[in-house]
Parts: sequence; C-alpha cells; structure tokens
Amino acid sequence: MIRRAEAAMTATFTRELRASRLSRFLHVHLGLAVAIGFLAFLTRGEADGAATLWILEGVIHGLSLSALLLGLSSAQAEADEFPVLFSQPVPRAAWLLGKAAALAVVLMPAGIVLVAPAAVLSGLSAPLAGLGMAAAGVTFAFAVLGLAIGLRVRDRVRALFAGVAAWLLLLVGTGLVLLAISGASWVPRHSGWWVALLMANPLDALRITVLFDVEHAAFAGLDAGPLVRWWLGHAWTWLAVIVAMWTAAAFAVGLAGACRPQDA
Repeated sequence: MIRRAEAAMTATFTRELRASRLSRFLHVHLGLAVAIGFLAFLTRGEADGAATLWILEGVIHGLSLSALLLGLSSAQAEADEFPVLFSQPVPRAAWLLGKAAALAVVLMPAGIVLVAPAAVLSGLSAPLAGLGMAAAGVTFAFAVLGLAIGLRVRDRVRALFAGVAAWLLLLVGTGLVLLAISGASWVPRHSGWWVALLMANPLDALRITVLFDVEHAAFAGLDAGPLVRWWLGHAWTWLAVIVAMWTAAAFAVGLAGACRPQDA
C-alpha cells in the first residue's frame, strides 16, 4: 500500500507539473511577481523600505488571489476524471499530496523574483529574505485553500464565487470587524482577544509582521498586553505557525472534499 501511495503521489506530482505549464493562472501569478519585484527599481533611492512595502502589498492584494485561483483551477482540471482516479486502490491523500507538492514547486519562483530586484539594489538582508520566504508560504497556503474549495465545491461557477468570497473575507473581513469593534469600551481591557483575531488571519499576520520587523511600527492607542508583547518578540515565528496551520487545515478540508461521493 505504501508503494502504491508513493507511486500515485509521484505520478500526480509529475502530471501536475506538466499541466501547470499551460495554466494561465500560473502565468498571471508569475507575471505579477515579476512586475511587483521590479517596482523596486522605481524607488531605488529608498529601496529597502519602499521595496518591502511593494512586495507586502503585492502579496496581500494580488498574489494571494492568483495563488488561490491557481489551486482552484488545479482541483477542477481533473474533475471529469474523478470517478476513474478515485476508483484506484490508493489513498486519496497521496493524490492530494502530489498536487500540493507540485503547487509548492511552481509557486517557489515567484518568491524569488519578488525579492531579487531589491536584493540586487541593496543586498539581500535578513528581513528581505524572510519576506520572500513568507510570501512563498502565504501564497502556498492560499493555493492549498483554493485546492480545498475546488474539491469541496464541485460546480465550477459556485467554486469560483466561494474562492473569491473566501479571499475577500480574509482580505478585508477581519479588518472590518475589528475596526467596527475597536471603539468598544471593552477593547482596551481585553486587547488580547482583539489581537488574537488579527493574529489568526494570515494576511493580517503578514502585514503586521512586516510593519513590526521592517518598518518598526506599533499599535497605536491599544494597551500592549502579554499577547501583543509576545507577538512583537516572535512575529516571524508566529507567521510561520499560522501559515502552517492554515495550510494543514486547508489540506484537511480538501481531503474531506476528495473523499466525498462523486454525486454529492
């Protein structure tokens, strides 16, 4: 059984790599990464800070969506073959692992080209390298999320709407909720709960991590409790943890969707 699973994962991985060369979502993703990276040359006088902000905003507002759509497209590319694929005597987790591994490989170049121009201009600093790795991790998490949505929602149109809705929720939903309750009297007294909601969102975690570590910003008007102080001291560690948690959760949802009956 183990050998069958390894063979299925390898075959799926190879097939996904070949299919990705024709994916318009991958082409858009890589094109956006190149364009965002080369914006550093427009602000070469202040390459360190400006390039970091370009990369941050590009990942949050562009690459996260293109990565999600890439995963969604990958899940639906073989929808017509699911009855045959899933009738084989191999674990469906092996098939899903092969797809996820291929997505990780094809998304890796985007993280490199994002930071390469800034590294050429001002050298590869530790924060810049960390931002490149964080961008790759966040976009991979969104790709697996798109994969999960595509496997869970079989109809193509509904899956597209669900994917965009999930992205918008993560992009602005948490921020709007926190903004709406920020004036409440209990927020200063229980700031940990307010921050916990912010920390649980990978896009907000990436934004705050970069602002803390690179731009040296801080919360304004919010009493820094133990949770905030811990986050300030371990921002990159928490970002890695939250990205891994979102990736694992999305993989679990995708596996549950793959195990659903085909007519469900």
